[in-house]
Amino acid sequence: MSLKARKTLFYIMVLVAFLAVTIYEFLTPYMSDDIIYMDEVAKAGNFFDLFGQEVEHWISHTGRSVSHIILRVFLFIGVKGVFNVIAGIVFVILSLLIYANVDAKREYDVRVYGFILTMLWFFDPAIANTVFWEDGACNYLFTTTIIMGFVTLYRRGIKDQNKNIGFAIGMFLYGIAAGWCNENTSGGLILFMLIELVYHYITSNKSFKFVKPFMIAGLVGSLVGFAMMIIAPGNYGRLAVTEEEHTGFLAIMARFLKITLAIKNNYFVLVAAFIVIIILTMFLFGKDSEQAGKLKIVALFGGLFVATCYALIMIPSSELRSYYGASIFLMTAIAQGIGILSEAKERLLQGVLVSIVSVFAALFLLGYVDDGANLARIKREFDERDAYLTEMGQRGEDNVQAPMLRPQWENRFTVAYEVDIQEDWQFWINFFTAQHYGLGTIHGVPRDEWTLY
Repeated sequence: MSLKARKTLFYIMVLVAFLAVTIYEFLTPYMSDDIIYMDEVAKAGNFFDLFGQEVEHWISHTGRSVSHIILRVFLFIGVKGVFNVIAGIVFVILSLLIYANVDAKREYDVRVYGFILTMLWFFDPAIANTVFWEDGACNYLFTTTIIMGFVTLYRRGIKDQNKNIGFAIGMFLYGIAAGWCNENTSGGLILFMLIELVYHYITSNKSFKFVKPFMIAGLVGSLVGFAMMIIAPGNYGRLAVTEEEHTGFLAIMARFLKITLAIKNNYFVLVAAFIVIIILTMFLFGKDSEQAGKLKIVALFGGLFVATCYALIMIPSSELRSYYGASIFLMTAIAQGIGILSEAKERLLQGVLVSIVSVFAALFLLGYVDDGANLARIKREFDERDAYLTEMGQRGEDNVQAPMLRPQWENRFTVAYEVDIQEDWQFWINFFTAQHYGLGTIHGVPRDEWTLY
């Protein structure tokens, strides 16, 4: 394929990725915590009040201030379409940042980029939480993109031997934001910089002459941001109410087992791809080849995946979405490996790589309309229920019934069924939904039994 053809196809893939995510975002209503934070943001008299609210949130709930400020800004704007479009852009930016960290690639390498999009779309088991839910996207998609942006600039600075003081100041400020994003992923970022420093120290004959101002500034900034996130009083309040079956050493072992099972049950395909890439590279090129030397980047990001996953052992329990940043590190490792394998001259291997991307492209096209139709049906039910509950609230009704979602439309791109109202009026989402509409209580009713509309 000529360079011009690859360039055209590359930009088409970028556009398709943007449209695919943005359309699904438009088909996703406000849900769960979106509504809770929306009610809080509505109390802000002006834009600057959002920061005061976040200080209170930092004290009482969690230290992830960067993600929650992003969420508050979107909710303050009050037009979900703005978030929908920006989320599509951020998804594309993340895919391009992963691509930018692949050293072994040719210009406009559509095979490598195709694998990246395939992994992001098909192998994120929590994509409904991390991309297609406003609160979740701000906490995971947006923050992981911030972190990957920092990683990209840091690696680029090393390659360019950047000594610019302005760049160092920028990396310090950027580091504060990146370190303040997400507990385990920001921790992985700090580990990345420490590994880079140790590696270059060893390869520089144990000399610190390689150190540039931005390296120290970026690390210090990240540590500052990370510290601000970890020392938040709200973190300890949440941990205090978390229950565990075991204590002491047994609790640590139970957490280790849960993390291991989460990796096995949700990321085994990616782990298997990582292993196959290393083995194939050694067989095809030899352990002393230039390509084998490039595996150190694969190992770096693979190691960050493992460390970021098992960092979750520090907390009693974690949701699947907590592994998102770790999975992005693993996808970056695999993308680098695909780039290395693309250098092989074996036509059979090249055919296999192209075939894999093509098959997933066909699967994407065949499944997109069906899943999109189900998302549209779910949104229609949300909109109908919203109009009904708004009317009940305006009429001053106290205890009302409302329909639950039809179960046959559930799919992997929506979190709606995890946070739908239940028959029990004391269920947490029933309580906050009733509060949002100014009602006393809400009882969920199966949709097939609902006849008011």
